Formats: sequence, structure tokens, C-alpha cells
Amino acid sequence: MALSMPLERVTQEARRVDVRKGLIALLRVLGTLVLAIPYGIAWCLRTLLLGATMLWVAAVAGWTDASRTRREGGTEF
Repeated sequence: MALSMPLERVTQEARRVDVRKGLIALLRVLGTLVLAIPYGIAWCLRTLLLGATMLWVAAVAGWTDASRTRREGGTEF
């Protein structure tokens, strides 16, 4: 019992399969990765910058409120 395929059938199957569809899908995946990686890095940096800015503003506001309380003769706590 031999497992063989006729050459004509293999040739027909090869012609029937469109390689361009696979190539286009691969290019789409690569394009998505090329664009998604810098976008993700920029999003993370922007989020970290926003968080650091919020912490800085909160610290300055607390410092200002604390110094205002001392100048007005109020309690420290």
C-alpha cells in the first residue's frame, strides 16, 4: 500500500491556493506590531508622566496648606 499523490493533483492544489492572501495577512500582522509597540510605549510613558504630575501637584498643595496653617497661628496637625 503506497501513499502517493499524482503530480497533476499536487499542481492543481498549488495553483488553487492563493499565496498572496497569506502574504497580505502577514504584512497586516507585521504592520500592526510595528505600530502597536511604539503606541503602547508612548501610552505607558504618558500614564506615568500624568501620575507623577498628579503626585507632584498634591505634594505642593499639601505643602502650601501646611505652611499657610502655621502662618495663621493654627495647629500643626
